[in-house]
Amino acid sequence: MQNKKTEIATIRQAVRLQEWSELIKAQQASGLTIKQWCEENGIKPNTYYCRLKKIREQFVEAPTIVPLNVPQQQCQSEIRIGKNDLQISLPSDIDPETILALVKALC
Repeated sequence: MQNKKTEIATIRQAVRLQEWSELIKAQQASGLTIKQWCEENGIKPNTYYCRLKKIREQFVEAPTIVPLNVPQQQCQSEIRIGKNDLQISLPSDIDPETILALVKALC
C-alpha cells in the first residue's frame, strides 16, 4: 500500500511540475512582468518564484566537473625588435636566420 501511495505522490508532483511549467511559459510569452502576470492570474509572486525554482531544479542537471590537463608553460623570455612605432615580440628560441631577415627588412 505504501508503494502505491509513493507512486501516486510522484505522479501528482510530475503533473504539478508540468502545469507550472506551462504557466511559466505563459508568463514569459505574455510580455507582462512577473508581478503583473501574477496579479492577473491570482497567483502570489512568492509562489511563482518558488515553483520556478522547482522547475529549474527538475530540468537543469547538476554541473559535472571535468578534469583538465593543463600543460605547464615554460618561462621563456622574449626578443623584442622595434623601429619607429613598430614593435615585434618573438620567442627567445626563434631561428637566428629569421631574426636576421626581420632586422634587414626593418632597416
